[in-house]
Amino acid sequence: MDGSMLQAMIDHIIDEDLDVHSVIVIRNGYVVLEEYPNPFQGQSRTQSFDGTHYLYSTTKSFTSCMVGIAIDKGFLDNTSQKVLSIFTDMTFDNVDERKERITIDDLLTMRSGLPWDETSAPFNSPDNDVWQVNFNSSGGVQFVLDQPMEDEPGVYFHYNTGASHVLSGIVHEVTNMSMLEFADENLFTPLGIDRFLWPSDTQGVTFGGFDLQLRPLDMAKFGFLFLNNGTWDGEQIVSSDWVHNTTTTVTTLNSISGYSRQWWTMPDYGVYHTAGLYGQYIFVAPELDIVAVFTSGYGANDVDENPQMVRDYILSAVLGYEPPDSPGGFGIVPQITIAAFSLVAVVLIVQYVRRRR
Repeated sequence: MDGSMLQAMIDHIIDEDLDVHSVIVIRNGYVVLEEYPNPFQGQSRTQSFDGTHYLYSTTKSFTSCMVGIAIDKGFLDNTSQKVLSIFTDMTFDNVDERKERITIDDLLTMRSGLPWDETSAPFNSPDNDVWQVNFNSSGGVQFVLDQPMEDEPGVYFHYNTGASHVLSGIVHEVTNMSMLEFADENLFTPLGIDRFLWPSDTQGVTFGGFDLQLRPLDMAKFGFLFLNNGTWDGEQIVSSDWVHNTTTTVTTLNSISGYSRQWWTMPDYGVYHTAGLYGQYIFVAPELDIVAVFTSGYGANDVDENPQMVRDYILSAVLGYEPPDSPGGFGIVPQITIAAFSLVAVVLIVQYVRRRR
């Protein structure tokens, strides 16, 4: 791997004053790059005091993994299970035969047929659906599954953070553990991840679509787990079938990007990845034996260059071609990755109040 290309990427980040907080590259099982171009200076919308980083919608890929582990351990039969039938102690509004047909796989692939709107109103408004998942007194699962159906399930791709939260509710329901507890026991502890925060909604359901906080190196561990088909230190943490099925394109979105089951894909580059607001990514390139992690604090008016830097510098460091003089909009992930939200300060206050009660 050409180290000069990796150094050129760091130089580019510094020269262009990109708000990239960390870059980690693993190649052939070794950390070949660990840089913090904009070191931690205190709490911000993306960094916290203990060195962990807000993952925003990168959280969704962890949620997907926990569903897979729940299936592996026999808590769920398969992804064809009907969602409403799992919540036996809950009743929902606007139930029709379409809603009754929603499966776990429909949630994973963002094809639930349920409506979702997190762009028409500010994140601090009750009119924003992400706000409702956070603060609705009945809980996020109730809010999401109460909505009237918009489309047939299993047909149309509609990015829906609420669907990811319902997946967390499913794990909670069948394991009798919060997804945080289930992940701690079955994912974090085996991987040696001991510093994390993963808050919950008003009913104690861990947020499935956003708000997990991890250190960048621990994000890299998760990518390395998937690079190795779900194994860690000789132990099968999640089945290889699950890794394959959740990282293979289900929906083609444009000429270079697609969506699988809570993972994004770049088929032409042999890459799949997570994606979170403000530039939080885990990239996995199995054929090149690469994992790359970026954490960032890009603002609303900034161009998120992280996906393009993977192509122009990290992949180039192996494949040997030169990056363009002026990296431009690579267009990998649509702006809909605002599935997480910018209510971090409000959420932290609410969490503190809840802990004090």
